[in-house]
Amino acid sequence: MSIKSEIHWLLIIAAITFLVYANSTGGEFVYDDVRQIAGNVLIQDSGLAGKALTSDVWAFKGDGTVTASNYWRPTFTAWCMLNFRLFGLDPYGWHVLDMILHIGVCLLAFLLLRMWGVSGLLALSITLIYAVHPVHSESVTWISGSPDLLFGLFFLGSLWFADKAREKGRRNLNLALAIVFYCLALGAKEVAFLCFPIYYLVFSRDGENSDKHGSNKLNLTALFAATALAWFLARWAILGTLSQPAEDAAGAFSAILSAPAVFVFYLKQIVFPYWLGINYSLRPVEQAGLLNFIVPLAISIAALIGVWFLAKRSFIQKIGAALFVLPLLLSFNIGAFPPEQIVHDRYLYLPLLGFLMLIFPALKELAERISVEKAEQILAGFAVLVSIPLAIQAYLYNRVWLNEIALWQNAVIVDESSAFNWSQLGSALAEANRTDDSVRAFDRSLAIRPTPLALLGKARGFIERGRYDEAAAGLQKIVEMSPERINAYTLFQGYEALALALQGKKDLAGAEKLLLAARERLPIYRAALTEKLAVILYLQNRKPDALKELESARAQARVEMLPASKGVFLRLGMLYAELGRKDEARASLQEFLQFTRNSKSKMETDDRRQAEELLKKLR
Repeated sequence: MSIKSEIHWLLIIAAITFLVYANSTGGEFVYDDVRQIAGNVLIQDSGLAGKALTSDVWAFKGDGTVTASNYWRPTFTAWCMLNFRLFGLDPYGWHVLDMILHIGVCLLAFLLLRMWGVSGLLALSITLIYAVHPVHSESVTWISGSPDLLFGLFFLGSLWFADKAREKGRRNLNLALAIVFYCLALGAKEVAFLCFPIYYLVFSRDGENSDKHGSNKLNLTALFAATALAWFLARWAILGTLSQPAEDAAGAFSAILSAPAVFVFYLKQIVFPYWLGINYSLRPVEQAGLLNFIVPLAISIAALIGVWFLAKRSFIQKIGAALFVLPLLLSFNIGAFPPEQIVHDRYLYLPLLGFLMLIFPALKELAERISVEKAEQILAGFAVLVSIPLAIQAYLYNRVWLNEIALWQNAVIVDESSAFNWSQLGSALAEANRTDDSVRAFDRSLAIRPTPLALLGKARGFIERGRYDEAAAGLQKIVEMSPERINAYTLFQGYEALALALQGKKDLAGAEKLLLAARERLPIYRAALTEKLAVILYLQNRKPDALKELESARAQARVEMLPASKGVFLRLGMLYAELGRKDEARASLQEFLQFTRNSKSKMETDDRRQAEELLKKLR
């Protein structure tokens, strides 16, 4: 195939991918985006870049001293920092670059297939279905799904340079680039750690330009294994743990019983992606039965036997089998996931490419039984027919991700038995000031399973309606929960809301006592809680005590990353101004404005406006 034809196919792939995912660019920040990006000071403050790159991606939830997640992803963090420098908090640019990343992965997949000897039409068939498949919507349309895109781009790029390193000339340069790209893939998503055996397959490939007297393929593969091990040790050192279990997570035995059902789910999503959602109704298997274990086990064994036999037929199918299986392995560690979230479409981002590389050469052999000369044309026609409904499904599903309410309304349709989905819908409705609808959604969540988030959301609705006694009753359950049942940030929110409910009841002494207890229990949120405490003290006309508390929390407020922590400086500025200490008032207000310069929420915008107006009066 000529270079002109290659460019022609690349342009077709890029254009089709763009058409399918172009409607994603109008989306808002949704779900994790709201806090992981819009509320994340670590990616917004260039002075915190070093801390951002050496912390887990949720470190901003506290003061940076406590590991908040299992995810150390410096490549993703750097990507977010770049996007923020370019676009700020306008989601349009973020969405455009994510779509470009996906197009880049698809083009690179086509070029790799061609380099590995796959014919133009067969490579096009594989890439076309891969590009438009709707399981990618979660990764492409959701900004926080970009780790999959970054992993896909850098890992395939690493394989490209690794293959080039087999050739005579520039071996060291290509090998170095392959390792650099592998490091970037590791920094994007943890599954890259398990993918180093694929390099052995690449270095084992025969080709016209292969240097048959070069380094041993085991030695070359060992370089990537050592890179993966170094990353693993660095991750362990930064997170301080191998893995943190999720709240109410399944045990090891349940994870083993669930593995066949999880595998069958992913096979179903590849072959028949009709029901699509952020979460699904699959739950951990606690007791083996016919439909939840034996049948999925039989299907899984048959599928894996099929993968084994197909992988033996060609180099492409070996690579395909490895790309299908290895990046999926971590998704079977269901003890790391909440029980209502044990499967996700995004985990299929690169495995789907491997599955297609495994299946399509076999389909070509079947087509050759019809006509050897036209087998590839038949296969290309089949790919086009299959890609049309897939593309339509992806285009329609992209719209679900455009805003929070649409996302969670779809989620409760796909899995109406999920307490988490109903709780998230309640939060989205509350944000849209649909308080009554929000409370009803939280009630649905609590009827399924009482969770801290649903209790918190419902209580906030009651506070909004002035029903403080009912709010306090629900919030009391949250603050009395054991650490095993609730994470620190949700507990902080529970204390914060309960103090507000007590304030609404005019029980200022009770609110003060509560916040003092909260500070002892949650030292990582000392400044944020002190800001709330100072308000309570001020309302009791205890201004000297309020000032003393605020001044004592000033140093902690500089390191805590919650927006509420920076409120310490606003309160200090207001108190200093009231006491006639203008220089100190100006300094505190300017510090508050500096810390919140990237804030976009309504509450923080109002606080900034208040600070700016007070500064003008002090000049």
